[in-house]
Amino acid sequence: MVLSKNNFNINLTLFTNLTFAFFPISFILGNLITNINLVLFCIFGIFHLRSKILTTKFDFTLKIIFFLFLVVFFSTSLSFIKSLYFEEYEYTNLIRLIKSVLFFRFFVLLLIIYLLSELNIINFRYFFLSAAFAAFLISIDIIYQYSFGFNIVGLESYGHHNTSFFGDEFIAGGFVQNFSFFSILFLSYILRNYNNYSRILLIGIAICTLGVGIMVSGNRMPLILFILGLFLVYFFNKKIKNIVLINSIILFIVLGSIISFDSKLQLNFYSLYGNARGIVVGLFERMTADESTILLKEKKQFVNNASFFSLGQSQKDIPHLLLQVT
Repeated sequence: MVLSKNNFNINLTLFTNLTFAFFPISFILGNLITNINLVLFCIFGIFHLRSKILTTKFDFTLKIIFFLFLVVFFSTSLSFIKSLYFEEYEYTNLIRLIKSVLFFRFFVLLLIIYLLSELNIINFRYFFLSAAFAAFLISIDIIYQYSFGFNIVGLESYGHHNTSFFGDEFIAGGFVQNFSFFSILFLSYILRNYNNYSRILLIGIAICTLGVGIMVSGNRMPLILFILGLFLVYFFNKKIKNIVLINSIILFIVLGSIISFDSKLQLNFYSLYGNARGIVVGLFERMTADESTILLKEKKQFVNNASFFSLGQSQKDIPHLLLQVT
């Protein structure tokens, strides 16, 4: 009986870790699989924790997050009650209320992960391995789709967007960017006992594959965030900072070479540069205009101030004093 109970606990722990590690793969397979995996993980987690959920003391950060979820729920509830009793009823308010209730499933997920982590039940190696595999799979598939016009299962590109397994959803680059650093950090961990040349080569292949996959996906902001993430790894991870620096330089050379031979990519990223430049210039011009307006108002107030003439100054001195103000 003791052996069967121990085997049950081992199997339950294994299933809990497998469902948690399956999340990156489930995102590729669609919302239905993701929601099923979420429900299974919550069931395994709650059954694993049982009464520990009620007896565990939560930290301040988790309480703040729970409070934010409550704020969302109460705000949508008040909007629904207001439309139901005081204004014309709108069906959209009911939908928002239902969504705010379903939104709590993410807090339940966070709570279960937190408790399982505190109890050393979750093995994050499985999740890192799954995330690394998913990021590489999508990156390679995006590059394949960019090269041949269709991916490994026959899905075609959408204009300059290469969406891999996501079909008409332009999120492939964002998916790779979100899980890319799991791949880089996981590789740096498993290669920690290798010599520097092997680590530079293998991590470099990973960085270039992920970076090129993000760029040719057609998603522009994920590439910027990926490059920013490389800078952050360089500054905050001393163990691989030199490896990241060398491979970042190689990545820039590779990306520049690809863009120089592809007019569609040039147009895509030059338009991003043009939009960003337009926003910065517009903000600068607005700030300059606001400063000019403030100075003009100050001049008018200074001229119209009664105390100005009480000083015994004549009107012919006004231009001279205005020059002093400016």
